[in-house]
Amino acid sequence: MAPAARRPWIAGLWAWGFSACLAACGGGGGGAGGGSEVPPPAPPPVQPPGPAPAPGPDGIDKLRLRQQVDAWVAEQKARIESLDCQQSQTGGCEALRKIRFSEGQALPAKLRADQTILLVDSGIGHAATLRYRSRMLGYYRVSESSGLVEVHDPVIESTPRWGAELLRGIDGFQYRDAGGQQRPTYVPADWLSALRPLLRGPRDFAMVDRVPHGNMVLAQLVESNPQAGFVVLDPIPITALMRAHRAAVCAKDWAALEQGVQRMAQSLSAVMQRHGVDYVNLSGGLDTSNLPDSWGPLACGGSLSASEAQGLIMAFRPLYASLFESPGVLGVQAAGVALSPGSHPLEALPLANRVRVSLFHPAAAQLPADGVTGVQRPEVLEPNAEDRRWVDVFISTGMVNDSFPPKVNASPPLITDSVYGLDLGPVPHATTSWSAPQALSRLIHLKSQLAPDMAPEAPLDAALIQRMKNALTPMGCSWAPEDGGRCKLQDPAWHRQQELFRQGWLPLDWRWDRP
Repeated sequence: MAPAARRPWIAGLWAWGFSACLAACGGGGGGAGGGSEVPPPAPPPVQPPGPAPAPGPDGIDKLRLRQQVDAWVAEQKARIESLDCQQSQTGGCEALRKIRFSEGQALPAKLRADQTILLVDSGIGHAATLRYRSRMLGYYRVSESSGLVEVHDPVIESTPRWGAELLRGIDGFQYRDAGGQQRPTYVPADWLSALRPLLRGPRDFAMVDRVPHGNMVLAQLVESNPQAGFVVLDPIPITALMRAHRAAVCAKDWAALEQGVQRMAQSLSAVMQRHGVDYVNLSGGLDTSNLPDSWGPLACGGSLSASEAQGLIMAFRPLYASLFESPGVLGVQAAGVALSPGSHPLEALPLANRVRVSLFHPAAAQLPADGVTGVQRPEVLEPNAEDRRWVDVFISTGMVNDSFPPKVNASPPLITDSVYGLDLGPVPHATTSWSAPQALSRLIHLKSQLAPDMAPEAPLDAALIQRMKNALTPMGCSWAPEDGGRCKLQDPAWHRQQELFRQGWLPLDWRWDRP
């Protein structure tokens, strides 16, 4: 895990892979059935009929598109099954070397200008270069020499030709209307699930690439928000900045370090403005628990006192200002655990355009769509009470208990299978890192409800950002005084509160555990 990534919540340490979850949970979207250890899932949500799904982008007929996708999937399935790459290294089995991110390009026709997300995380290069290249507006990193943001060009060292062609084919899929006109389109991962079994075992050509932290974040956002475009900053730049300013760090000259961070933040702000970033996802942070991960490798000698650690952390204040105080940009951050101004000074800061996200297990409870329960305390597995003051929203994990493996309800947070994007199933374990993208997807969904007629090119203004934050956690819950009357427990997955469902790509009664 990246040094600044959030570690799993202490009540749910489930560090196991997505494929393991699909096996234990019953298979995502039509996979193999679960074993006897998995109880019957909770009943589907029961709620009043919502508004009709929004029409597809540019009037795409989803039924027609589904027929075209099904035919293409059948062709690809037959093609892959005919290959025996253990016997041949030519044709479809040829190994393509050094595939670069710069070889592809974004397709703005697939994207909405008001759903551009800056994703600050690690290890997204493979997914960004092949499966989701058309949705990547830029890829950046912080230079360890200059300490500034620079263009990065990830490279996939080797991929079988058939695999690269498959992922590029999905990413560049063209919808054909009745008149024969073609246009690029999003294809739901669930529609591609027949291909997923073919990429297991010997054909799994990206086993290592799916491990990095950022893939779990991207794999939620790309499906929940079918028209979102992405600008990637990889990795979270804490360690790179410390290395770039090692002399100041080792001298414990926090003012000099802050000046260096300020220069980096200015270069990042320029990138955000260039791409028209609307949202930020930071599934990590810097606190006293993970500071040694970045401090130790510098070999400065000596140690940091508590006050020195706070001083070092606060030197990164300009980075946080760029991410969470830039006009027209709304960001989410995965909250730490056991928060306090001493251990998490940056998270204790009140930043106007930031939503700090933690989690809770819903057990058998079904919260209302707005989370408003008045004086009634929901029968959920509650989050850490000490964190409530500093956390803005707690997102449901969909998990009915904290057992291992986890048992989930009928509508948990959903994720595709990382670098391939060929299936859809429950998020496999609980950590605030995975809850942050769920909160961001809900905010994007809220924006479409609160400002449905707003032009895509119009930036978020301060008033709308505040309305979105207020709608995320409305007033009306008095059972937890530390929440100030706000209903901080929210379950957007249970109520299908994301663009994937609002736009009708999947029906509201879709089930991840269907036979």
